[in-house]
Amino acid sequence: MKPRPLLTALAISATGLAMGGAHAQGADPCTVYTCMAGISGVGTSGGPACAAPIAAFHAIQVWDPEFDSGATAAERRQFLMTCPGAQAGANLAILNAIIAQWGYIP
Repeated sequence: MKPRPLLTALAISATGLAMGGAHAQGADPCTVYTCMAGISGVGTSGGPACAAPIAAFHAIQVWDPEFDSGATAAERRQFLMTCPGAQAGANLAILNAIIAQWGYIP
């Protein structure tokens, strides 16, 4: 491969990698946790303010090369667990309910 196309390919690859987790990386895990709890029937819906956090949750996906539901659920769980307190008491039960309902779907 010639140097110019190689650099172009590397630039495109780097951009794709940076954009892949951009939604989840920029989202506050506690806000995502709260919004996902609301649509899971625990608590109240955050309405339009929850659109971006919910999209961030669903943007966490693992493909290898097909959609890997188990790995996706694990990544989503790991992300939500970065919210302080998500692992404590009743909050862990809510987190488990979120993953059971929404963790495995693309």
